Amino acid sequence: MPVDYDSLKEAGAIMGSGGMIVMDETSCMVDVARYFIDFLMYESCGKCVPCREGLKQMNRILEDICMGQGEEGDIETLIDLGQYMTTASLCGLGTTAANPVLSTIRHFRNEYESHIYDKKCSAGVCKNLFEYLIDVELCNGCGLCRVKCPEKAVTGEKKKPHRIDNSKCINCGICFASCKFGAILVK
Repeated sequence: MPVDYDSLKEAGAIMGSGGMIVMDETSCMVDVARYFIDFLMYESCGKCVPCREGLKQMNRILEDICMGQGEEGDIETLIDLGQYMTTASLCGLGTTAANPVLSTIRHFRNEYESHIYDKKCSAGVCKNLFEYLIDVELCNGCGLCRVKCPEKAVTGEKKKPHRIDNSKCINCGICFASCKFGAILVK
């Protein structure tokens, strides 16, 4: 697709700061929407109710979804709020503020549904919605993950596959980052 004003507008995007961002499968679209709404909430002047209150409500719903507390109907509520903000806000910020939520729902609705119904974050970003596991076929028992774990959640003997006790794990990612063998998996 050509990257010019008309082509982007036709695709439903806008030119400008943050109008186009490239991400891979390690980005959680629900978290991305939450990040932008959190930012816009503080950018809003607060003069018009649709923008001020709409952003607060969107932020609360997105926070709940990212924490694993999303409920049936949240997606529809976000869409309704976004459409209302787009038509009823007084300035350019308010009329475009819902775009991150509306576009992530339009293109990545399955991620919202997975967060709400399956309580899973496939990108491994929303800490309450994933866990780390050790692939016993890839783990050679080097012990680096065990030594680096701040919660002592990794156990095992030297040169034998290790295990993660998810009741102790705080999903900090230190084990994942320190494993040189790709044995730590996000599920």
